Amino acid sequence: MSAETRSCQSCKNQFVIEPDDFSFYEKIKVPPPTWCPQCRYKRRLFDRNEWSLYRRKCDATGESIVSIYREDAPFPVYKQEHWKSDAWDPLSYGREFDFSRPFFEQYEELRRVVPHLALVNSNSVNSEYSNQSQDNKDCYMVSATGGSEKCMYGNWFQPGSYFSADCYMIEKSEYCYECINCGRCSNCVYSQDCFDSVSVSFSIDCRGCTNCFGCVGLRNRQYCWLNEQLEKDEYERRLGAFDWSRTAIATMRSEVRERSLRTPRKYYHGAKAIDSTGDYMENTSQATMIFNCRDNKETAYLQDSWVMKDSLDMTEILDAERSYEVQGAYKTYDCIALRSCWVASNSYYCDMCFSIEDCFGCFGLRSKQYCILNKQYPKEQYLELKRRIIKHMKVTGEWGEYFPLNVSPFAYNESVTYDFFPLSKAKAAEMGYSWHDRDNREYKITVRGSELPQRISLTHDAIVNETIGCISQETADGKEKYSECATAFRLTPLEVTLYRKLNIPVPQKCFPCRRADRFALRNPRQLWKRRCQCVGIQAEHAVYNNQASHFHGDDPCPNEFQTSYAPERPEIVYCESCYNAEVA
Repeated sequence: MSAETRSCQSCKNQFVIEPDDFSFYEKIKVPPPTWCPQCRYKRRLFDRNEWSLYRRKCDATGESIVSIYREDAPFPVYKQEHWKSDAWDPLSYGREFDFSRPFFEQYEELRRVVPHLALVNSNSVNSEYSNQSQDNKDCYMVSATGGSEKCMYGNWFQPGSYFSADCYMIEKSEYCYECINCGRCSNCVYSQDCFDSVSVSFSIDCRGCTNCFGCVGLRNRQYCWLNEQLEKDEYERRLGAFDWSRTAIATMRSEVRERSLRTPRKYYHGAKAIDSTGDYMENTSQATMIFNCRDNKETAYLQDSWVMKDSLDMTEILDAERSYEVQGAYKTYDCIALRSCWVASNSYYCDMCFSIEDCFGCFGLRSKQYCILNKQYPKEQYLELKRRIIKHMKVTGEWGEYFPLNVSPFAYNESVTYDFFPLSKAKAAEMGYSWHDRDNREYKITVRGSELPQRISLTHDAIVNETIGCISQETADGKEKYSECATAFRLTPLEVTLYRKLNIPVPQKCFPCRRADRFALRNPRQLWKRRCQCVGIQAEHAVYNNQASHFHGDDPCPNEFQTSYAPERPEIVYCESCYNAEVA
């Protein structure tokens, strides 16, 4: 079968369905998609709210709880302990399927009456403000985080992370601040793409380094300052003389970013990506357009998905095989169109279900089998009814499609779609997306962000009693740039303890604004076809002179690739071979 170019029903742009994609659709018996990969990704993200948390009442107990759903949600919301108890029965909401009506219409009616779990935060201790997370202790304002302790303000803190804040994608790391995509690091601040490193500051793409400051692209080095090798005494003298004021930190971060533009970087982040395209890939093979994926084989159009095989269009998944159009799940096998399901097999169009097998169009089930619209059937009756419903959905054009956007419980700016594909309120309305205007915040600010001390040494412990006005609100430009700004924030004793340990000043911005700044440092989840910028003994435009000989000699490198670095960006982008010759 050959590739086909089709027009996306959502954005109207052209997209290609590859032969391998057709083979997969035929294997799981669904028609080819009518939306392009990016629009399918947006549609899944629309169902995921990680950061818009609300104080509301539990509809079962009346207690005040933290939830991803507003008080005006059109369905009941239960606190975690009550939702998981035997105090209510999901099967009591079961109903017959009506073959005179579309499936999604009937499913939405079911979803609006079955109690929803306030947020997903299982097996965690003292971590109330944690979402899509599990097995944490003493964590605060984290999402997509597991097996971590004393971590704050960030997401993708992976197992083994300890006492860190304002990070995105760190693993087995401790005492880190403002680090992105780092693993097995300790005592590291303001660094990105660093691994197996200790006491590294303001550094990018360093591995196996100890006591390095403002460095880019180093391997197994010690006592380096702005990529200059120093003796231990001289390094410690410079480190001791560094101001660690807010101004000095901003200057150093800017200087290192400029330095990184003069150093070649690999066309993708990660390692061991065989016959794969995407970014932030590790140990993948035969994978297409994947982002932040690890241990993938024969997958395509995946994001934030680890331990995957033979699956397409999956987002925020751990451990899945032969599954399609799934968002927020763990251990799913032979499944189609799931949302927030843990341990599921041979199930379709289910949401917020745990330990299910052979279920179709169900919501809120636990340890069930042979259920349709929350009604349980004998095995043979279930299989026959399932066959008829699939036939019905093929006629209505619903079979194989993910849940429609207009039934998402979240507004555009509440969903993760807003993080990766930000829109203004006006543009969202123009495209038919809902929008939630937060209540006016009338915090009694006791200190402005611009008035905070330059250094942590000048900050008193009583700072935890202050209501700090986010500095983004002090300029018109900031108000426009950070539309989700909380306007004010407070510090916790735990985070102040971390700032003192790392000798860094307290933040001037609220968490949403800090998170927006952090997201801006990562590449978009989009690919462009480019050619290696190594043109012989130097990089294109003579901005960098190679330090080693390359396989292509003095001739331009012939290698082409797909990369998340857009052609107009200023970075020097090399193929893996040329990059390894210079950096590895």
